[in-house]
Amino acid sequence: MPSATWLPCSHDHSKFQQTQWHNVIVDKINLSSREKPGKRAQKPMIITDLLSSRLHTLAALSAASTSLRVERKFSLTLLEWRSLGQLAAFAPLSLKDLAHRAGMDKSYASRTVSGLIERGFIASERNDADARGVMLTLTAKGQALYQQVIVDAEARNERLLRPLSKEDRQRLMTSLTALTERARQVLDEERLIQAGKLSDADVEPVLEVPLSARDVEAQIDIVELRGLIDRLGQIVRPFG
Repeated sequence: MPSATWLPCSHDHSKFQQTQWHNVIVDKINLSSREKPGKRAQKPMIITDLLSSRLHTLAALSAASTSLRVERKFSLTLLEWRSLGQLAAFAPLSLKDLAHRAGMDKSYASRTVSGLIERGFIASERNDADARGVMLTLTAKGQALYQQVIVDAEARNERLLRPLSKEDRQRLMTSLTALTERARQVLDEERLIQAGKLSDADVEPVLEVPLSARDVEAQIDIVELRGLIDRLGQIVRPFG
C-alpha cells in the first residue's frame, strides 16, 4: 500500500509563509548590523587621490612639453609664450595684470617683459590712469609670432586630447569651467576665514565615510522593510 503523501493544510501553509517572511526580515536586520560603524576596513586616501594633485600633475606635464616645444621651434621660454598669449587675447594690460593672468610673480613678469620688449615683440606705453605704470601691447612683430605659435599650440592641444571622444571633450571642458568657478569661490571663502569673517564650520561639508560594496548591500531599505512587515502582518492576522 503506497504511503500517503502529506499535503499542508491552509493553516500549515500560512504558518510556513509566516516563518519565511520572518526569516527574511531577521536576515536583513542581522546583515545590516553585522559590521559596526567605524570598524569598516577603509583604504586611506593618499595625496595623489586628490583632485588638486591630479590637476597639478597634468598641468606640470603639459607645461614641460610646451616649454620644450616653444623653445625648440620659436626660441621662446614658457613664460614668454604665456605673456605673448595673454597680451594677444587681453591687451592692453598693465604689468600687474599680465603677471596675474600669466600666473607669474611680478618680478618674473618684469624680467620676461623686458626681454620681449628688447626683441621687439612687446610695446609699452604710459598708463594714463597711473603715471608710474605702463600698458603693454603686442607689436606687429609680436602679433606675427603669436599667430605662428598659436597654430602650433592648437595642434599640440589636439594631440593631448586625442584619447577623448568629442562628447568626452565637451564634458571635460564643462567640468573644468565649473571647477574653476568653484575654486574661485573656495579661495574667496579662505580669504574670509583668514580675515575672521567666516569659520571653517561655515564652509566645510560634512564628510561621509564611503561605504564598501558589502555595506551598501547590507543597508536596510526602509520601504522594503515596511512592505515585508505589512506582508507578515497579513499572514499572521487570520490567526491572531
